[in-house]
Amino acid sequence: MSRRIVLLGVAAVLAILSAVAVVAYASGADRRAVEGKKGVWVLLATEAIPSGTTGAQIRSRRLVRQVLMPAETVPSGALTKLGPALDAKALNATLQPDQMLLTRQFDPAVKAVPKPAATFKVPPKQLAISVELGIARQVAGNVKRGDKVTVYVTAPKDDTAENPQKTWVVLPTATVLSVGESVPPNIATLLSPSGQPHASGSAGASPAPSPTTTVTLLRYVATLAVTPDQAEALINGYNRGYLHLALQGAKATVTATPTVVESGDAG
Repeated sequence: MSRRIVLLGVAAVLAILSAVAVVAYASGADRRAVEGKKGVWVLLATEAIPSGTTGAQIRSRRLVRQVLMPAETVPSGALTKLGPALDAKALNATLQPDQMLLTRQFDPAVKAVPKPAATFKVPPKQLAISVELGIARQVAGNVKRGDKVTVYVTAPKDDTAENPQKTWVVLPTATVLSVGESVPPNIATLLSPSGQPHASGSAGASPAPSPTTTVTLLRYVATLAVTPDQAEALINGYNRGYLHLALQGAKATVTATPTVVESGDAG
């Protein structure tokens, strides 16, 4: 019985010594790999690290490990540690497991762009509809936010004897939420950052529009608060003919019954 206990004790001691030897061998593997050479500690990813992960996140989640490598095999810019200088920087590409970390893999973290505040609030139970109108059809540019307007439409756009133009009320009253202007995309692409037209690069090409021409091509946009039914009428009128806004005076009243005026009756 005592002999069996002794044998078991010897076996246990041998197992412990074997485990210690394995750990010692593994811990010295890196050093043996660079024996006789200059070694450099580098950082390798322990798992795939997504693009956008910051240095602080990599360190706190322990996503890297240190490995000793021959200096001659280490590329320039290899990171030996994750210092505080990288906390606010983020990876510009995903790292794969065992991929080496380099300084050029980190860029300043992109801050979230705050969502611009709304320029207006849509009244409850109403919709906001925007339409492009020439400045003349916005009462020579005198329509502004908060104004009450009447919306007219003239159709058809092509006036013929068989189908003369007619004008009628689309919306008796609507509130203006905003008025703005924009440059058509085809014109914007021809402008330099300073707002001046780019010079033509080839002979015979059409010249870029002058600044004066660009101004005349500005789009004037009005946004109105309307009910769902009015929205349908406004959109149909906009696509069918020409819209005109009429500023309402303090005591102005406009009938909801469509008023039709044929072009042949004028004058």
